[in-house]
Amino acid sequence: MQADFAVKESDLFDPDLPTASAVLVSLSCVATRYATNPSEDLALLGCSLAQTLTAPEYAENGLIESAARQLLQDWQALLQAHREFAMQQVVTDFLEPSSTIQ
Repeated sequence: MQADFAVKESDLFDPDLPTASAVLVSLSCVATRYATNPSEDLALLGCSLAQTLTAPEYAENGLIESAARQLLQDWQALLQAHREFAMQQVVTDFLEPSSTIQ
């Protein structure tokens, strides 16, 4: 008699990126694009990939786990900076006196 034990994948695991190396390659591509053209969309994608890397399926060793946590923090900080800048722009645009009213 053979037991069928299906291991449930975590919600963070991406079957299209089956290994930590695959996630890191994707993250490197995003980081390169972000370095040449920073945008909130790329920061969001980098954050998402870094979060994916924290899935237990990618925890091949302690170095991967540690790097995943640090990468996630770094991408979250970039994303937060983009959001704060956007909010400052909204406030600045709102407070700027209209050039048509004098």
